[in-house]
Amino acid sequence: MKKRLKLGIVVICVFLCCGCNGTITRALRHDGFSIGSKFVCEKIVPTKKDSIGEKIKYFTDTHMISESGKIYEISLGQAYANKENCKEASTDVYVKSMLDGNIIKGTDSKFYYLKAQNNIEMYSEVPETDNSYELYRLLLEDDDVMKVITANNSTGEYYVLKNDGNIYSYTLSKENHESPLRVTSVILVYGGSQYGSKIVDFHYVGEQSGTFLKTMDKTYRMRPTNLSECTKYADIACTYTMLEDEVLFEHQDSVIAFNGTTLLTSYGQLFTISN
Repeated sequence: MKKRLKLGIVVICVFLCCGCNGTITRALRHDGFSIGSKFVCEKIVPTKKDSIGEKIKYFTDTHMISESGKIYEISLGQAYANKENCKEASTDVYVKSMLDGNIIKGTDSKFYYLKAQNNIEMYSEVPETDNSYELYRLLLEDDDVMKVITANNSTGEYYVLKNDGNIYSYTLSKENHESPLRVTSVILVYGGSQYGSKIVDFHYVGEQSGTFLKTMDKTYRMRPTNLSECTKYADIACTYTMLEDEVLFEHQDSVIAFNGTTLLTSYGQLFTISN
């Protein structure tokens, strides 16, 4: 009798859990997300009862950075040899700030390559002989800088998130080929007070759906204001505005990571933006 009771309790718990997950999945799909693959990673999405996963601060297409600065390599498709979609990076570097998901500043104030490029290994230190070293220094040397995204490479414009919870537009330029690169303009583009609290993360790809910003308690996404028209007619372009995502606010406890295009839930389900 006791065994049947225990089994019944387990079945009910599983049913309720699956039901809750299904509700979240339906809400996200209605919110413009498409369901993707499963993400297996015990350190980030633990399956064991009462286990707490790493809190994720930044999410790129190749890595997740925890709030403590620890680096995890991720594979959103094929699993690694450990049969998971993540693995701890083989490095002692802890991340303090990041540029475009490619260059990181460590807690030791040195710059490192987050991704391998040409004959350069990932997590190796950026030498001062690197042609872009001065650019990295100007954008990342300030300890108040958290994250930098290239806004317009041709004009030297970069969006910089700082510890004060604001995002600024930095313009870098040279007077001539022989003069040093310098910051020529700093303009506030997204203020935390405008969105109710400090901004803690963002991504910027212009006026399109991959642009988002996250405050301490809400997420705002660039959303099309004329979706039905611009998806129906070839001669009507989509127009966008930054709007609060009420679905992500309602289910924020179930969202482990979001980078503007891909979202990971606490039940290991990946979603991608469809509009």
